[in-house]
Amino acid sequence: MDLRTQHYSHGIQSLIKRFIKPFPTDVNYIRRLNEEFKIIEEKGFVRCFKQVSEIMRLSQGIPHLLRGSAASSLVCYYLGISHINPIENNIPLARFMNHTRDDQPDIDIDFPHWIRDEVIDRLHERYPGQVARISNRVMYKPKSALREALRVFGYNKFLPKHFKLSKVITNTEMRRRIREYADSLIGEQRMWSLHCGGVIVYNDKVPNHIMLDQSRSQIAIDKYDVEEQNLIKIDLLCNRGLSQLWEINDTPLHRYPTEDKLTSELLSKGDVIGLTQAESRTMRKTLIALQPQSMYDVALALALIRPAAADGGRKASYLHHWRKGDNQKQIIYDEDGIQYISKLLNCNHSTADQYRRAFANQREGLMNEFISKIKHLDDKDKIIDNLNQLNKYSFCKGHALAYGQMVWALAYNKARDRKTFWESTLKHCNSSYRKWVHMREALTSGVELFNNHKGSSIQKYNQTGWWDDSRFLPDMGVEVQDNMIYFKGLIANSRRIYRYGDKLILMSIGVGNDEFIDLIIKGNPRWGGFQIAEGRGVFRENLGTWYVETNECYFTNLPNSKEEQLSKFW
Repeated sequence: MDLRTQHYSHGIQSLIKRFIKPFPTDVNYIRRLNEEFKIIEEKGFVRCFKQVSEIMRLSQGIPHLLRGSAASSLVCYYLGISHINPIENNIPLARFMNHTRDDQPDIDIDFPHWIRDEVIDRLHERYPGQVARISNRVMYKPKSALREALRVFGYNKFLPKHFKLSKVITNTEMRRRIREYADSLIGEQRMWSLHCGGVIVYNDKVPNHIMLDQSRSQIAIDKYDVEEQNLIKIDLLCNRGLSQLWEINDTPLHRYPTEDKLTSELLSKGDVIGLTQAESRTMRKTLIALQPQSMYDVALALALIRPAAADGGRKASYLHHWRKGDNQKQIIYDEDGIQYISKLLNCNHSTADQYRRAFANQREGLMNEFISKIKHLDDKDKIIDNLNQLNKYSFCKGHALAYGQMVWALAYNKARDRKTFWESTLKHCNSSYRKWVHMREALTSGVELFNNHKGSSIQKYNQTGWWDDSRFLPDMGVEVQDNMIYFKGLIANSRRIYRYGDKLILMSIGVGNDEFIDLIIKGNPRWGGFQIAEGRGVFRENLGTWYVETNECYFTNLPNSKEEQLSKFW
């Protein structure tokens, strides 16, 4: 034990013994550790940190990343729980723990999806009879309540997903009684389900009276019970991106260079298909606008597309300033909200976090208290509007950096060895894109794939969702005539959004091998289930990305498809 650590309590010294890095000599690090040690001692958190540290020991050799705000803790960094240095990255502690909060620290850890259960098994071996999985309370909602009411009233026949009660029960009085009973069920507990990853390690054996399923060590406690009883819950979660990356390259995430020319070029041109957490159309646009030069820019992009940072034109405004070389001050990370409030009120971060949480959860009492403190400011309405955005989903900085490391590492490998990248991606990843997109990307990257269905490329596509010919499907492409863009392509992905009162469809279509066109389609056509988008529109440019804006579009299917139909829309 270093002489400088002798004044710490026995509990804190037991944590220091678990540090995987030498105790620091820099005064800024010592000051931060002292702040954290004081909270950990005061709130009784030593056991929580020791448990997570033990999980790290048990899972040695298995990659992990820390999800959530725990990456703001220097203790987590020195214990090897996190590989994000909060001092170097200027991450305040208060979002994770502070003197005003008594609840146990929330530490969520991602492991590769196919090996996460092995980590839980190792935990059972280390603490026999003491490990339990928590549950979720599944409540009755209108549909499930109606189904249960029908069962109670003696109807046990098959019910389709969408059914009308009037067609199932013809008697008016019986329908009334069934609806009345169903209404009484809504909001009541229907069943328990297994939580995705919440684990509790008891000091002694798991209490028998709360055991639901001995084979899974599932207990009748949910996350709200955990908080109320001040139990230590650790979330051991699955991450397909880690599975994907580990098969490509076993280099730890934090060992990748944070700047790399090939990685930057790949991301800057929007080559994101296959990158877990980053292949969405929105993420692609954001990366093209940012032209990321480092892992930190990727983390920024991941945070910037969340509703709290993006809605109300905030993301567009930020990106416009970014492209002009301006670093616009804006609340992007949760910690930005803490620092913003702290500066406004000249208060400490613990107090500022209380107000941030009040706006995030819309707690009127604390919100009104804050508003009364800024009522003399000329821009108080703008301040309140900014903070009200915290009610929407956002990223804390540590979470963004951890996922930024993963996306950057995936892109680093894709830029160097596309074949290996796609072999792993096909094995481990799910995607919002239709099946053919990943399969074609893999084929054109040199992966040997064979579609065993007999017939033409179109027949193979209709039967299996992809084809293995080196050529793209016929008759797809783009033409320019009289300032109009004529397009015909295979639908890759699509979703509906509502913007400024308009219904829009955002769609990507494939027009050739590795060639995609983005569409923004106005109106309200039916497009689900169709394979082809064909029409005309005009080219638009926004923050370096090009797309076709159209309200003249057909949706059709390929010949010999299961449904040869036409959705006419113009």
